[in-house]
Amino acid sequence: MKFLHSADWQMGARFAQFGECAGNLRQARLTTLRRALEAARQREAEAFIIAGDLFEHNQVDDSVVGACMDIFGAFPDVPLLILPGNHDPHTGPGSVWSRRRFGDLPGHITVFRQPQKLEVNGAFFLASPLQQKVSTVDPSLKLRELAEDLPLDSVRIGITHGALAIPGKHQRNDFPIDLAAATRAGLDCLAVGHWHEWQVYDNNRLIMPGTPEPDSFDQTDSGCVAFVEITHRGAVPRVERLPVATMSWRTLELDALEGDAGRQVLAERLAALRPQAATSVLRLRLRGAVSPQTLSETRAWLMPRLEPFPTCQLVDHTTMSLSEVEWRHLQATHPILAEVLADLDQMATFFAGTPAGAAPGEHAIALPDAQHLLAAAKIDPTSLLPAHFNLARQLLLQGLQEVGS
Repeated sequence: MKFLHSADWQMGARFAQFGECAGNLRQARLTTLRRALEAARQREAEAFIIAGDLFEHNQVDDSVVGACMDIFGAFPDVPLLILPGNHDPHTGPGSVWSRRRFGDLPGHITVFRQPQKLEVNGAFFLASPLQQKVSTVDPSLKLRELAEDLPLDSVRIGITHGALAIPGKHQRNDFPIDLAAATRAGLDCLAVGHWHEWQVYDNNRLIMPGTPEPDSFDQTDSGCVAFVEITHRGAVPRVERLPVATMSWRTLELDALEGDAGRQVLAERLAALRPQAATSVLRLRLRGAVSPQTLSETRAWLMPRLEPFPTCQLVDHTTMSLSEVEWRHLQATHPILAEVLADLDQMATFFAGTPAGAAPGEHAIALPDAQHLLAAAKIDPTSLLPAHFNLARQLLLQGLQEVGS
């Protein structure tokens, strides 16, 4: 038995943080789906598994369903085995699986709405789909029951969806799957979906391929599907990672204090990426404790160089740093703003442990007064992070720049 194992396509994801460019990311997922099916055809795979979360949720637009079904229809020679996951569980009439396009499926497409087994070329696929969004029950337990009356020499492949029950890495109500679930159920392989990065356990028998199309800058091990070959009952599966992703998610940094040297390094990296600009999801972190003028100059230099990258996020982690002369000038010209900045610095010291040094702390707010203000605003001091104070400084900085202009 040879098959391609995929999961977590999240079709219809909004990517709202990218604004008008979100459509590029949604279209990329369709491109990647077609590429993965092409790989299945070229390798003469006997099945193509989608182990949950084909869709981002059960309320996706009909156009998303239609686009997926059109792609599936272009590959009638690739048997498709689709399992509802926790994002798109089969919850009954209101689920995506009850829509018209799934009512009369072509012969090469199977949607597992209930636990069941399916024979394909002498091997058996055993499916345990999700029918709710959360549960403390291991969904792979059902697979052992499904396998009880199968021929002893038949290859057995389970399909389900849930978190791997790794202490400290999963939630109790997130369909926890035992790491030895394949062996426990007597399976040759267990194809699992849910987490978005590659995972393999149970002597190559439990496989979680991650999302075929990355959806986060923090993912370092996604963008693949698994090509699995099982020669006979009891054989250890041969597992190959096939890269299929369309978009590459990259993070670059620029310290505004590095001046021309830092800009030159960044310019060279951006130039190297420019040929792949259309398929790059770029995040640029701007950091450093800088004066308003330096920040303004850095942004003016940076923005035209980011224009070739349609899907780009600029994350400003800079903090305001004023010289003694600038600080005294601010006190003289905008005393209220100067006082607020000093108070922010002092509160960052009290509650986040990261003073930014934006302003001297003389006459800054006292701890009891700061605590009283937070209590009046119903803000839990333990919930405050350095990012909160950085954002407040950035907003004040923007106001300062507008006043100055």
